[in-house]
Amino acid sequence: MMFQQESDSPTLRVLPDWPARIRELCLQTRSRDPWTVALEAMSWEGFPVAGQAHHGLVAGALMAAYQNSTEKYDKKAITSAMHRAETLPAGFCAGFGADAGAIAAGIVISVIYGNTARSEHSATRRLAHQLTAHCLLAIANNTGNRCCKRTVFQVLETATNFIEATMGVTLDRMSLAHFRCTFAVKNDLCNQEACRSYPI
Repeated sequence: MMFQQESDSPTLRVLPDWPARIRELCLQTRSRDPWTVALEAMSWEGFPVAGQAHHGLVAGALMAAYQNSTEKYDKKAITSAMHRAETLPAGFCAGFGADAGAIAAGIVISVIYGNTARSEHSATRRLAHQLTAHCLLAIANNTGNRCCKRTVFQVLETATNFIEATMGVTLDRMSLAHFRCTFAVKNDLCNQEACRSYPI
């Protein structure tokens, strides 16, 4: 999926191919902390404050950290999870009744277990649905404007806890108690003091 505008006109700017850059990062990183991976990408110059690029980022960062923690590497699984999440369109979170970041987390579980609609996958399919539900509930308890950064933070925190509790895999995690968002100044819709990560 290309988020790119190409033109010979000097007045038009060629936009970065964020999915390709995120995919390269997730395939190369050896970090076991999905927050670290996501923060690296979101800190790139020009990375959008909000939008579809965050969908694949959640899936890629979480899958990469999981694989690095288990030392079971599968580039195809990272690519597959990201591709599925990238198909969720821009504006999905507002117009489709569910947040794409939460679905992206559930996608990771589905890819890990190779879930299908068949009965033999009912238990692991349920795991994917449970993680999506936990993430959706965390997001639904927010107030104020939408914020893709806050969603990424909450989904990855929820998913890290869920994977450890249900799958026995411990991912590294940065200390959340003192984390302060560096993206607030770029976001005209920042919820400021209503967000726990706001840099007061």
